[in-house]
Amino acid sequence: MRTFFLLLLLACATVPGFAASLQEEVRAADTARIMATIAGDAARLEPLLSDDLSYGHADGRVQSKADFLAALKTVRVKYEAYDYEELHIARISDDVATMTGRAQLRATAGGKTVAFSLRFLAVWRREDGVWRLCAYQSVPL
Repeated sequence: MRTFFLLLLLACATVPGFAASLQEEVRAADTARIMATIAGDAARLEPLLSDDLSYGHADGRVQSKADFLAALKTVRVKYEAYDYEELHIARISDDVATMTGRAQLRATAGGKTVAFSLRFLAVWRREDGVWRLCAYQSVPL
């Protein structure tokens, strides 16, 4: 998997006008977001989310930043894995990027482990020099 991401970074670096460092920065912020979510660590996750966050889950629920962080603290759902099958990061401007792709998720909810595939669109925005997730929407496959 690591080799895949290195090849992806190299491929994108050859596209005219694409800043490889922007992609690396967004990817690092997303990795930190996923790790904090899996750890159930709302304190680590909070600075990675925009105050304007709109988080659309695969089941149709939409949460604000406060709602998303509160739900993470309740541990009703414990995220265990979030593995990308496809990933593309596109520069919209120096301070906005989209992330699209397909992922496999595994979580425990109500004592049951569930695993599913989804497609997603994430919008990242650099706010005060920090990349923050400002919108996310996914749909189950």
